Amino acid sequence: MKQNKSSIKIPQLIVIVAFFSCMLTGLQAQAKISPEQAIEGAVQGLLDEFTKRRAELAGDKSALYAMVDKYTRSHFDFEKISKLVLAKNWKQATDSQRNAFSNEFRTLLIRTYATALFQYTGKETMEFKSSQIKERNGIKSAIVETEVNLSEGPGIQVTYSMVLDNSNNWKVYNMTIAGINMVTSYRKTYGASIRSLGLDGLIESMKDANARI
Repeated sequence: MKQNKSSIKIPQLIVIVAFFSCMLTGLQAQAKISPEQAIEGAVQGLLDEFTKRRAELAGDKSALYAMVDKYTRSHFDFEKISKLVLAKNWKQATDSQRNAFSNEFRTLLIRTYATALFQYTGKETMEFKSSQIKERNGIKSAIVETEVNLSEGPGIQVTYSMVLDNSNNWKVYNMTIAGINMVTSYRKTYGASIRSLGLDGLIESMKDANARI
């Protein structure tokens, strides 16, 4: 289905640098709300709060991470993402390893990309181009295509992959930025680490990275 175009503000560095932007996924949508409406409301809500609290958050990392976490924790399918990223390694992992990886992965994304908010200038916009909803085996999924327009240079294509959960909430589980697929990119990176360190070794390295951010 096609939707009317609309524009909202979006952090610049997240789209340019990040494979995946946690900040764009604080969704709180019911089935009667379209996926793009869920994204639009979530992004604007996050940026409104960030703008008001920018000075405070610049000197308080804990508050910054808590704000971003608030917009992502309940509305982002980290288990699905973790399962897709680990692929065959997910099947071989214990429940404890799965939980540990999912928690560290979420923490890494939040802490890494929260700091990118400070690159936000207020001049960046996101244009919703189209969306398509499909249903297979009783599960609804959606693809939302957008274009991010920066103050200079060509627009950047950003595509969201979403799923409707059992509570009728749309959740983002993948994202492609300028042709770079988030799940595929992390799968390659973490797959190489698992081959050299093992899954437990990867999790420990993620813990160390999170402690340094």
